[in-house]
Amino acid sequence: MKPLDSIAPFVDTSVAWDQSLILRYHRVFRLLDLQIAATAEDFRAASISEGARVVPFREHEGVQILLADESSLMATGTYKDLDACLVTAILRHAGQPALVVSSGGNLGYALAAYAKQAGLRLYLFHPATTGYKMDRGAFEGSTTTLISVDLPERQVKSLSAAFARTYGLPLVPDIRWRLAASATRAMFLLEATQGAELQVDCIAQTMCAGFGPAGVYNCFSELMREGVVRRSQVPRFLGFQQDANAPMVRAWRAGDREIGTHHIVEPEPEHYIEPGLYNINPERNYTRLFDLMRYYGGDMLGVTTADYEHHAPQLERWFEAIGLELGRSEETGDLLEKTGIITGVGILKAIQEGLVRRGERVLYLMTGGFRRVATQEPARPDVRVDAAHPEDVWVKELGARFGLVPRNRRAADHLFGDKPR
Repeated sequence: MKPLDSIAPFVDTSVAWDQSLILRYHRVFRLLDLQIAATAEDFRAASISEGARVVPFREHEGVQILLADESSLMATGTYKDLDACLVTAILRHAGQPALVVSSGGNLGYALAAYAKQAGLRLYLFHPATTGYKMDRGAFEGSTTTLISVDLPERQVKSLSAAFARTYGLPLVPDIRWRLAASATRAMFLLEATQGAELQVDCIAQTMCAGFGPAGVYNCFSELMREGVVRRSQVPRFLGFQQDANAPMVRAWRAGDREIGTHHIVEPEPEHYIEPGLYNINPERNYTRLFDLMRYYGGDMLGVTTADYEHHAPQLERWFEAIGLELGRSEETGDLLEKTGIITGVGILKAIQEGLVRRGERVLYLMTGGFRRVATQEPARPDVRVDAAHPEDVWVKELGARFGLVPRNRRAADHLFGDKPR
């Protein structure tokens, strides 16, 4: 594949995009001021499969829908493999043997696979409501300690942060590597849509905290600043959130640059379409995304349960028609990963509401839908945490159970510290 001449210095042409976006585009990291310390050797050692492709999908009411499949060619079936590969490479470069992650499903699942290959110890904290996403087969013989937390989202994150801080371990997630991982997606989207028949007017993705699209457009901005791409080459963005948890959509529709308490609805996980999309207050990243969207154009929409029930069956038939079989539960027949389908539902809603017009092309970012599972049985957690003890007591008990001793974390802070640049 011959890259665009303008971005050629940032592309390793020895690696195809359907093999690994990280390996093909890691050179773009030197353009970003994100302090990503890893070498090409580190990335090669960490990589499993982080591929993507663009394929024709469907025409609907005069709109051409192209599919950016960022799922079926990924090692665990979601684009979070990009993040997992990047994190593993950073830890390898730093000689760090362990890390802590707070994740509702896909990131933790991906990191478990990459940590196992790299021989890293992973302490994975996840909400009890997303335990069904942790397939038993992925954790058998793994290097991951699975900690199921039956507490609200904020307390899951707080507990994992306190655990990492107490025992001197790097804490994931972190804004810097999230933006860097999505920069490889930006490079892929530029390359994959360079042909006249594949050029698009907008790209569309479902969001939780919005780091993915923020990273994509942050990279576009850096490339424009360097004179590598033109403004006309950058499509506008359509973002979707499930209506039961849509603080960014509410703030955007109100024209507000910051998320306030009036934009946040008390979470009701039982009403979520996709339980993994549980971040209720992504205020730190929203302002960045707001500014990028005001410059490049676009809109945000909420997807209701009624929208999903109306459009999802049609989308599932369209995937079947092009030979892509979505991952399903053998027991219930339900989809294992609904985030990607929510994006399709949002696109159809946007067409219906005139946000995408007849004659335009939209690129459907399918970030999940083809999850890799071995047993379709939930993993048994190593520890179950609940409200029986306060946070500090749980931190001490977990450390004692895992044979950890308190230590200074400053040595790990330069790797992950949630410090946006």
